[in-house]
Amino acid sequence: MKTRIKIVLFILSTIFSMVIFTGLIQSNQTKEIYEKSTGLQSVEKNFSLQEKVKYHYVGMEKCASVCHNNEEMGFQYNLMKNGPHSNAFKILVSEKAYRYAKNANVTGNPQESFECLICHITGGGLDSSFFASTYRKEEGVTCEACHKGPFITKAFRPKAEDCLKCHNNSVHRVHRFNFEEKSAKIAHPRPVTKKV
Repeated sequence: MKTRIKIVLFILSTIFSMVIFTGLIQSNQTKEIYEKSTGLQSVEKNFSLQEKVKYHYVGMEKCASVCHNNEEMGFQYNLMKNGPHSNAFKILVSEKAYRYAKNANVTGNPQESFECLICHITGGGLDSSFFASTYRKEEGVTCEACHKGPFITKAFRPKAEDCLKCHNNSVHRVHRFNFEEKSAKIAHPRPVTKKV
């Protein structure tokens, strides 16, 4: 009789422990998801998860192949590919990147660190469900980083506050950010066409 009680108690305690352990894991995952998503655009806060439509980042090569690498569009792809944002991921292997990482208490490889990737690649900090098969993090900060968003599918022109999500001294020193001056350096406008 005592053996049966012990077995029942053992089974109940095992089930109870599993329930508590599962709850702790789920609680921790919810906290991590919240912490990683707080960097997303504030526009999203007004919508429940069910109302949101995910934007799937396709990568700069896809933007070029669709329409942004021709005369009518001013060869915008070429301008971006040769601009400073395209090197944002590659620069994370530099000695300077490792110094910045060390000063910010980031351990490990900066090219794999959430703290670095949040700004050094398009869609940094998002899970894989936000990316199409054509996306490549090696492209760095691409067109979609400035003109789209995790839940913004219509292209928009970035404002200073969009840029300040990364150019803000949060992990390492960013020189004073002047939106007009900096955006002029990476400008890629469409050519003005003459109407006949």
